Amino acid sequence: MGIPLWQIPEVRRFYGIEHGGGYDSWRKTSIVASPFDFDEAESIRPKGHCVAVRVTSEDPDDGFKPTSGKVQELHFKSKPNVWAYFSVKSGGGIHEFSDSQFGHVFAFGESRALAIANMVLGLKEIQIRGEIRTNVDYTIDLLHASDYRENKIHTGWLDSRIAMRVRAERPPWYLSVVGGALYKASATSAAVVSDYVGYLEKGQIPPKHISLVHSQVSLNIEGSKYTIDVVRGGSGSYRLRMNKSEVVAEIHTLRDGGLLMQLDGKSHVIYAEEEAAGTRLLIDGRTCLLQNDHDPSKLIAETPCKLLRYLVSDNSSIDADMPYAEVEVMKMCMPLLSPASGVIHFKMSEGQAMQAGELIAKLDLDDPSAVRKAEPFHGSFPRLGLPTAISGKVHQRCAATLNAARMILAGYEHKVDEVVQDLLCCLDSPELPFLQWQECFAVLATRLPKDLRIMLESKYREFESIYRNSLTADFPAKLLKGILEAHLLSCDEKERGALERLIEPLMSLAKSYEGGRESHARVIVHSLFEEYLSVEELFNDNMLADVIERMRQQYKKHLLKIVDIVLSHQGIKNKNKLVLRLMEQLVYPNPAAYRDKLIRFSTLNHTNYSELALKASQLLEQTKLSELRSNIARSLSELEMFTEDGENMDTPKRKSAINERMEDLVSASLAVEDALVGLFDHSDHTLQRRVVETYIRRLYQPYVVKESVRMQWHRSGLIASWEFLEEHMERKSIGSDELETSEKGFVEKHSRRKWGAMVIIKSLQFLSSIISAALTETNHNNYESTGAPLSGNMMHIAIVGINNQMSLLQDSGDEDQAQERVNKLAKILKEEEISFSLCSAGVGVISCIIQRDEGRTPMRHSFHWSMEKRYYAEEPLLRHLEPPLSIYLELDKLKGYSNMQYTPSRDRQWHMYTVTDKPLPIKRMFLRSLVRQATMNDGFMLQQGQDKQINQTLFSMPFTSKCVLRSLMDAMEELELNAHNAAMKPDHAHMFLCILREQQIDDLVAYPRKVEVNAEDEESTVEMILEEAAREIHRSVGVRMHRLGVCEWEVRLWLLSSGLASGAWRVVVANVTGRTCTVHIYREVETTRRNSLIYHSLTKKGPLHGTPINDQYKPLGYLDRQRLAARRSNTTYCYDFPLAFETALEQLWASQHPGVKKPCKNTLFNVKELVFSNPESSCTSLIPVERPLGLNEFGMVAWCLEMSTPEFPMGRKLLIVSNDVTFKAGSFGPREDAFFLAVTELACAKKLPLIYLAANSGARLGVAEEVKACFKVGWSDEVFPENGFQYIYLSPEDHARIGSSVISHEIKLPTGETRWVIDTIVGKEDGIGVENLTGSGAIAGAYSRAYNETFTLTFVSGRTVGIGAYLARLGMRCIQRLDQPIILTGFSTLNKLLGREVYSSHMQLGGPKIMGTNGVVHLTVSDDLEGVSAILNWLSYIPAYVGGPLPVLAPLDPPERTVEYVPETSCDPRAAIAGVNDNTGKWLGGIFDKNSFIETLEGWARTVVTGRAKLGGIPVGVVAVETQTVMQIIPADPGQLDSHERVVPQAGQVWFPDSAAKTAQALMDFNQEELPLFILANWRGFSGGQRDLFEGILQAGSTIVENLRTYRQPVFVYIPKMGELRGGAWVVVDSQINSDYVEMYADETARGNVLEPEGTIEIKFRTKEMLECMGRLDQKLISLKAKLQDAKQSEAYANVELLQEQIKAREKQLLPVYIQIATKFAELHDTSMRMAAKGVINSVVEWSGSRSFFFKKLKRRIAESCLVKNVKEASGDNLSYKSAMGLIQDWFCKSDISKGREEAWTDDQLFFTWKENVSNYELKLSELRAQKLLNQLAEIGNSSDLQALPQGLANILNKVEPSRREELVDAIRKVLG
Repeated sequence: MGIPLWQIPEVRRFYGIEHGGGYDSWRKTSIVASPFDFDEAESIRPKGHCVAVRVTSEDPDDGFKPTSGKVQELHFKSKPNVWAYFSVKSGGGIHEFSDSQFGHVFAFGESRALAIANMVLGLKEIQIRGEIRTNVDYTIDLLHASDYRENKIHTGWLDSRIAMRVRAERPPWYLSVVGGALYKASATSAAVVSDYVGYLEKGQIPPKHISLVHSQVSLNIEGSKYTIDVVRGGSGSYRLRMNKSEVVAEIHTLRDGGLLMQLDGKSHVIYAEEEAAGTRLLIDGRTCLLQNDHDPSKLIAETPCKLLRYLVSDNSSIDADMPYAEVEVMKMCMPLLSPASGVIHFKMSEGQAMQAGELIAKLDLDDPSAVRKAEPFHGSFPRLGLPTAISGKVHQRCAATLNAARMILAGYEHKVDEVVQDLLCCLDSPELPFLQWQECFAVLATRLPKDLRIMLESKYREFESIYRNSLTADFPAKLLKGILEAHLLSCDEKERGALERLIEPLMSLAKSYEGGRESHARVIVHSLFEEYLSVEELFNDNMLADVIERMRQQYKKHLLKIVDIVLSHQGIKNKNKLVLRLMEQLVYPNPAAYRDKLIRFSTLNHTNYSELALKASQLLEQTKLSELRSNIARSLSELEMFTEDGENMDTPKRKSAINERMEDLVSASLAVEDALVGLFDHSDHTLQRRVVETYIRRLYQPYVVKESVRMQWHRSGLIASWEFLEEHMERKSIGSDELETSEKGFVEKHSRRKWGAMVIIKSLQFLSSIISAALTETNHNNYESTGAPLSGNMMHIAIVGINNQMSLLQDSGDEDQAQERVNKLAKILKEEEISFSLCSAGVGVISCIIQRDEGRTPMRHSFHWSMEKRYYAEEPLLRHLEPPLSIYLELDKLKGYSNMQYTPSRDRQWHMYTVTDKPLPIKRMFLRSLVRQATMNDGFMLQQGQDKQINQTLFSMPFTSKCVLRSLMDAMEELELNAHNAAMKPDHAHMFLCILREQQIDDLVAYPRKVEVNAEDEESTVEMILEEAAREIHRSVGVRMHRLGVCEWEVRLWLLSSGLASGAWRVVVANVTGRTCTVHIYREVETTRRNSLIYHSLTKKGPLHGTPINDQYKPLGYLDRQRLAARRSNTTYCYDFPLAFETALEQLWASQHPGVKKPCKNTLFNVKELVFSNPESSCTSLIPVERPLGLNEFGMVAWCLEMSTPEFPMGRKLLIVSNDVTFKAGSFGPREDAFFLAVTELACAKKLPLIYLAANSGARLGVAEEVKACFKVGWSDEVFPENGFQYIYLSPEDHARIGSSVISHEIKLPTGETRWVIDTIVGKEDGIGVENLTGSGAIAGAYSRAYNETFTLTFVSGRTVGIGAYLARLGMRCIQRLDQPIILTGFSTLNKLLGREVYSSHMQLGGPKIMGTNGVVHLTVSDDLEGVSAILNWLSYIPAYVGGPLPVLAPLDPPERTVEYVPETSCDPRAAIAGVNDNTGKWLGGIFDKNSFIETLEGWARTVVTGRAKLGGIPVGVVAVETQTVMQIIPADPGQLDSHERVVPQAGQVWFPDSAAKTAQALMDFNQEELPLFILANWRGFSGGQRDLFEGILQAGSTIVENLRTYRQPVFVYIPKMGELRGGAWVVVDSQINSDYVEMYADETARGNVLEPEGTIEIKFRTKEMLECMGRLDQKLISLKAKLQDAKQSEAYANVELLQEQIKAREKQLLPVYIQIATKFAELHDTSMRMAAKGVINSVVEWSGSRSFFFKKLKRRIAESCLVKNVKEASGDNLSYKSAMGLIQDWFCKSDISKGREEAWTDDQLFFTWKENVSNYELKLSELRAQKLLNQLAEIGNSSDLQALPQGLANILNKVEPSRREELVDAIRKVLG
């Protein structure tokens, strides 16, 4: 540069020469500097070393390739020894054209090593985050290299490092793996939550499961593949498992998007960046790459699809991006492209269906380096501690454990057993409350008032020191609570609120410990239970989709709350386990404290909660048993208070009191016997004696001889003995000579005395001595026939004492342990001495009772003397039962079944036996119970207090019914508890109840009714009473029974009466559908021939008539099996529908019509099944038959129903056709189609209503089973079948056998083998393919025609699919059951098509939420009987046949009544039609009869209201207008991901496309039903926006006009009070559309015009014209304008401007008023008076009088229409309506009644008088008929072809009677002559 070195200041300073200086002083230095000799000069020793590093955006792992992109964060803080500069900052970026260096870092140190160390520290503190890679990590590693530190570097050193692939320091492998797994898991969870919320925001129902707890993560890190199972234990807590090792970590999201990870007690910050090669993680400033898998050698299916064909040949070479195959996805063909070039090898054959992820083919790659393969890692995680260290102190452990329990309840996963164990451990620690208080107090101490703090501290320390010394002192909760409360009361009221909030944590802690540690545990368990219930009660008994939809509405602004609830619900398995463990450990010792929660648990009835509900109900029962035990003890020991004369005085008063209490216990329907056994070993001997006596009396009720009970104390226990009468104990053994048959053959009572004994011992070693003593005791008395083992004496052995070796053998009812116990007992009883002595004493049965601890029920076993084995053997059937009771339960009937499973009810009053019917495995359950009736209505049972709310029905019932119903309800509770237990849930249940006490006739009727009967009518009266009682019980519980599978129940009772009714009765009720039942009443009659009792029907023969009482139960009959099959499809068996129609008809008669006399039962209802007259021929005529139910040979059944309804007491007919869902799922095959077609054609021919009961699965689909069983495959390569096949063939033998089922051709193989290659399969069976579709087409056309020719109605009582769905629409009128869908394709099929889980149920596709809002469904009902009732109700509005008279009933609501509902601002359509209740509850009547309006299509197009009503008893169709704005909800379609739910507001009084279509649909329906029509017209017009026009508003409006034009009944269009009709809306309902039938009327307040007044003035009274009007009317303006004129003439321009401004101001001031004036002016053109004056309406009808006016009009118009119809028929239909009316008016005016007066025509009374007398116009009609015939003959005469005339005349004459024929022949001769 020309400057000498000695002049440069820096060089001079380096050599220590003066005049050195800074970098800017060189000019000054150069002037004064002097040269020096460099060779001689010594350089100064440097102060230190400096290291400089360039920071570049290069990737050291990829050959230092430059990178570019955004820099999200760049952070560096300079220090004294390290400084740097950068050319970018946070938020900036480096573009691809810039230099890769963007920073420079310098570090100074006194030595080289220090400088390097400072640089390393500086580089570690640089934080650079973004899309770029940097050399920072690599440089740190380089600075650590020993070669660099020792300064052994050279120019090739860095190249050698790069060649050796030396990498920057990486985080420890486990840190990368854990960090990567947590990042991936949290990102996946966030995406899942985001998607879920996205579904909810769109209004779609999300998928059923969200995987937020369990996930599996695969990571490729530096050539190793790590597979980690990640389990979430909380929102940020994770447990990672790999190769049987486990670590726990926590993560928290930072504000800048990073993650703070806590692992092994240390914190790490993680950032992640997605890039092409994978995900780059920055962990504590060090990077690692999670690489993506890349293997182009595997060609894998990405979505579910079908492989159509390969486009290249196998083993051929293909290029990258070349199509190699074609697949079909969702009916579209798509090519698959090769990702790389290579040789392809096929792995899948053409035509095969594939799932996502399946291998299609493999590629041998041209470039094998394209594959990056990672080796699986087989090592495990190092041993790492917890994320955050937990102190060993009990309160902190308790908090952590409680948090884990809460996390389990939130749906996360923890080890439940560990959590519960830790929780128990902590809660049991006496130290816990002291530490909790200390922690809580430490937080609040500084904020507490000083005096309170001191007081609390001193008290706490005092007790703490006591605790420290003794370790047993209790926490002083009450004392501390008292101090807090006292302080609160003493402080100022203003401060009290703040202080309350401050000390709340201390107060709640003190309160929770008030009852000691147990009460604190209770508080915690209660809170955990509440958390569980608050979520799970939402899902109980509801579909998931419905719950989510409800929550979506509830939490619109907090959708994440729904995710939390659903996540919690998904963890149900672990939650249940936690709650069960808590119940076992903490609730079991004291269930009473948790009663409320247990009740809530026991009401959970979804399958998810069955185990929990069962456990809760068992614990509840345990509380009841414990309570019962203590109540009994109290009840039987408190008797001493009755005696006044001291304990030893046995006064009568005391005796009767004892007896009364005992009787109460004997007849209580509770687990009294179990509670009594628990008191057998009571220390109070008096109480013990009473307990044992009560037990005996209860077992042997009512046959024990009460005075005979004796007690004796023996050294080893208690002995009790008694006598009882054996009445019907061993009925089978009684011979005919011993039991006489009474005159009527009914059973009489005979009895013999027997004895019973009970021994109560504590150990089996005393058994033999105490039995001897007992036998000695009983031998003192002389009994009949002792000595024979079958003489019926009884021995009871009770083993008491909680720790007896027997009760310890078994706890849970485990069968193996039970057998062990039985063997031990049996062994003792087999001992010869005991066995012989008992047998000689005549003991036939030994009952063993083993007492168990508090809350658990005793165990029972029965041993019977076996004649063959000669010892006492256990009877397994009677295990758990006391033998005396088993006789009444008729268990012999069950002996035909093996593998019987016994379950007692919780209170042991019901005994449930589960068996399996063969050959079809049908699970049956037999429930047996003894009905005990309290001696008084408020006996011991009510003293106990019942859980169930006994509803009002129960109180109004007879005494006997009440007891039976209570017992049935108990049984159903048991069934509900076990409903979700697969082993217990029955398909078919049978209940048997035996009433122990003898009943009086008065017990059978409700109090205070008494029955007075004659002796001869007594039986039939009792039969009638019993039947009505059974039906009443069934009405209360039938539906619930049906749901639980109870198909039959039987009650046995003994009636005590002086007449013929005395004796045993049986009531057998078959529960057909839950709402319908059949009741049969039987007597027990003895047959002398067979010496057995049989069922005997009295009036109508029941199915059991004549069968023996003790007959074993038979397998289910055909009908029951069919009903069961239908119930499994959740519908009613088709053959049970006639009974449903009969039941609904009975209800219809009962509910109304007092004025109509009900016909007798036989003529009320008559049903005949329709069948093909000749099933074999192709003839399709139908004939009615009476045959047993269920004999149909195909899946379609029909009936002709004749019934007397209140509208048609003489009877009306209808045809019903129904699918049989039990025959091939109710599908439509050729025979079903032909039958449906025949029924439809019959309905059209007879013009009868046709009801279709739909429950089907669409057109039948089948295959030729005979071909399927024997076809063979011609493989492409026999050795390798995986290479595909060429054809399907039959062998010659099979072809000879089934050749007619196929079309085939013969081929011969080179081997000589002959094969018949199948070209087409035809099939032997008809109905496996397209023939079903052509049949479906035929019935679709026929049903559509039936809608036009007669009345059609479809009731969807079961799922209806495909053609079934089309029929529902083609018949137009449709009723849908709320739980049954109408669909075209099943949801699972659609999901397969879409390739993902989109729809979750059929209801989502075609349930009432869809079909009820789109116009397909008119009405929805909750069950089949309600559906049938709706059908009958609908039929009450239509004629009995097409063209028949309208069904008119005398109305209860008088037609003359005024319309009391008065609209105030707008007219409520439903109130105007049907009336409404005002605020006081008073009913204000509308236009139509009270309770007669039935709205249809309610959910669709809600701006219009349509339905049927009655006016003065005359049925009419009604169309009215909604005046309020309604919201139309258009649901989102889950099938379209971008579809949103839309809520569209629709204004009232406007026709939209949907409401116009609804109006047109209603008009068409009413016209077909021949109903007069009322339109309450209140429309302002049509909505004419772009969307409305696009959606077809014009088409729908035109259809209204067309349907009104073709309407053939009277139509009344009435503009109601406060109503208006304008523009296009007037046009489509105008009377001129159909002037013959339509009449228009309006109220005084009604308005009508082209536009509304506001619109009219915009066009016809604009502002300019208003100003002119103002100028004409306003005096001030007139004078101002005059002055202005003068000013203009005088040219006073200053005044002109002023006046103009004044005029404008005045006009502006008046304009609002003149707008009102103009509006009023326009409105005066809209009045009903003007309408009447212009003749566009018939007249003005006042609102209040409209009802009576229209009733008279309607009656007159119907009469006129009827006459017009007769006239048109008589004249041959060539008269118009007007001409016919003209004739009628002419005839009337010329009649004697009118006397020629014109005005008489308007007198309705005169007209009806004239019309009712047919002779007034019959002659005129005859003339018209004659004229019609003349015209027809004249037409024949005009014909050119008259050759057939003579033959035609001959045929006519042949049909005429002979006498009349001669007259005609003579007349013809005369004419011809």
